[in-house]
Amino acid sequence: MANKIYLDNNATTKVDEEVFKVMEPYFKEEYGNPSSSYSIGRNVKEEVTKARNNVAKMLGADPKDIIFTSCGSESNVTAIMNAVRNNPDKKHVITTKVEHASIMETMRYLEKNGYKVTYVGVDSLGRLNMDELKNSITEDTCLITVMYANNELGNVYPINEISKIAHEKNIYFHVDAVQAAGKIKIDVKDLDVDSLSISGHKINAPKGIGVLYIKDSSKFIPLVFGHQEDNRRGGTENTAYIIGLGKAAEMINDDNFSKEKEVEALRNYMEEEIKKNIEDIRIYGDLDNRTPNTSSIAFKGVKADELMLLLESFNVFVSTGSACNSVISLPSYVLAACKADLNNYSPIRISLGKYNTKEEIDEFVKILSNAVNTLRRK
Repeated sequence: MANKIYLDNNATTKVDEEVFKVMEPYFKEEYGNPSSSYSIGRNVKEEVTKARNNVAKMLGADPKDIIFTSCGSESNVTAIMNAVRNNPDKKHVITTKVEHASIMETMRYLEKNGYKVTYVGVDSLGRLNMDELKNSITEDTCLITVMYANNELGNVYPINEISKIAHEKNIYFHVDAVQAAGKIKIDVKDLDVDSLSISGHKINAPKGIGVLYIKDSSKFIPLVFGHQEDNRRGGTENTAYIIGLGKAAEMINDDNFSKEKEVEALRNYMEEEIKKNIEDIRIYGDLDNRTPNTSSIAFKGVKADELMLLLESFNVFVSTGSACNSVISLPSYVLAACKADLNNYSPIRISLGKYNTKEEIDEFVKILSNAVNTLRRK
């Protein structure tokens, strides 16, 4: 069997060796609690501070505005609940039809508890209907939450424009940037967002660590109470993972997105090779405005779940969309919102990372071509 070809980096990434190396001592040797006053605690706290500084630099933020959490989902939920709790007299929230499950499930919770939620639609390319977003705003609107980059299509959304719309009406604006971090440059001050979420395991750091940027902590209401994180997120700090995330952020800062340019060139090469070798395909999304690693691609008459399983038998790993939905076999609500012809063109999501090579892509295209032909002959 061929070596493993992993092409699902939007689901999770491999922990970088340098990241793993800096984490190791904090499991067995430097195990002090950073809240402790003695030296082995203070030493760990210094490293946590360095990590906070590296993450802040990656986001164009002040270190004091960075809160470490357990994941992107916790960051999203914390930001949303902070916004609505700070505006108890307003009961309207605006989001989109293509958000991550952590946003969607929180919206359903709010709806069950007396809130009206507007889900802004998208066109066939997955682009937001900006007129609908503007026209949805009422005097009762307390929050707009929109992802920076879509996890299935890779579409990048106009955060600057939405921020201006929100703040003209004095509305809190939260951004889920989990799929944008490390792929496109983020500057929270330039974007002028009120809060923003990222997740470590999307940028070659471990699972189980995330970040919430909060512009104005003076009005912040924690989801988890406690003295840690400057009284903004209780619980003993996950020091090894925080330090690993800080190293991953440092590497992104030092690299200045040069590897992402290589990933984009490889993704574009892959799509051209697929077009040359397989007839009647569709690539979904806004091809002129997407993250550099993502391709949502369908082959007429081939069911994505069957293709994914056949590829796995050749040690090739792709997905049929968001990992949060595929694990329980839900259809893609993102592509449904795009009114995609899923009966005839059911896409797989291919998401590259910095460890993928041209040799892997060449081998993948061969395997993919044979797999599509096999399924079309059924």
